[in-house]
Amino acid sequence: MFKKSLFYFTICTLLLTALPLTAGATTASTQNVLPASVDQVGAYGSINWEQGVVEAIGAGIPSRMAKSPAQARLMARRAAIVNAQRNLLETIEGIKVTAETTVQNLETTSDTVRTRITGIVKGAKIADEQLLADGSYQITLRIDLFGRGGLTEIITDAIKPAAPAPLPMPSAAYTPVVLPVYTGLVVDVTGLPVTRALSPVIYDDTGRIIYSYDNLIPEYAVSHGMLDYLCTPEDRRSLELGQSRAGTAPLVVKAAGLRDNNINIIISQAAADKILAANAQDNFLPKAMVCVKQ
Repeated sequence: MFKKSLFYFTICTLLLTALPLTAGATTASTQNVLPASVDQVGAYGSINWEQGVVEAIGAGIPSRMAKSPAQARLMARRAAIVNAQRNLLETIEGIKVTAETTVQNLETTSDTVRTRITGIVKGAKIADEQLLADGSYQITLRIDLFGRGGLTEIITDAIKPAAPAPLPMPSAAYTPVVLPVYTGLVVDVTGLPVTRALSPVIYDDTGRIIYSYDNLIPEYAVSHGMLDYLCTPEDRRSLELGQSRAGTAPLVVKAAGLRDNNINIIISQAAADKILAANAQDNFLPKAMVCVKQ
């Protein structure tokens, strides 16, 4: 019965509201400048890195088959929910996991991933709803990006290694020195057009991998992701106060460039050696105590 109802309202949405929905939803999702912490994904969705949520907007209008104003409102609302679910699924599928992989790629190769993502879309929370003056409805659905039951948990379960891979040792060019005890890492990419993703990689300029998902303890990736993108004045203030995930005494290095569609970050070999030596003292990299300052 539920499947029939879902199909019915989807068809109503497509046939009766194709043009108004396209215009209305596009206006709602693009008429305002997005905050620095929010990325547009597709036409109707977004990912808020600061809040750790994915959202999508859907809309619906009253059906001509409604027998009363109350039924018309109910049908418009249900059509908006179905439309928002479809848009949320498309938004999730468009999120970049790595430079080469989107969530849709993972769905294609794993029935389990596809089933679990369908489940979180059906269970998405209503973040906002509006009954508009013309009787149409607009719904915003939201899912969590991190934490148990969030999108990252599904992705982590799909790609996690059997055990975290060991980090490389500092290169032969590194001269050992006494370092302070650092609580985390901050990579400054200010001025570079970095593209945010769930699982970026940090390389040095020799091509050596310094930080990737393979090096993480999976529980940390699930709870708060691989790293924080610090992109707002509040984020930068928290860094100054020692309140970012990199802790009270982070090691700060400057990025040398970007690669792989601007998702992965390049640092110098000297900076990489210092990071690896510092991590040997406090093991902050496998715990994802990493921030990227934009």
